[in-house]
Amino acid sequence: MDSLAAAQDSVMERLEKSGVQGACGPKMNKKETAEYWFAKSAKDGNIAPQRKLANEKPKGETVDYDTLIKSWPASPPKRASLN
Repeated sequence: MDSLAAAQDSVMERLEKSGVQGACGPKMNKKETAEYWFAKSAKDGNIAPQRKLANEKPKGETVDYDTLIKSWPASPPKRASLN
């Protein structure tokens, strides 16, 4: 995603510099660090962007089929009434 965003920024910067679109063209903000955006989101009370997790892709786990079936409830949950 970072390389896609960098490529898009490059195109937008060229459009801004060329002035082809006049007043309707893009106006780029200055580049900021990731820490700036993390601090801004925390200050503003937003949930995005988020820092990367320590373990983004945990190792998969194989579960025995019979154990998995036993872990499910015996009866399905009851549906809520529409009253």
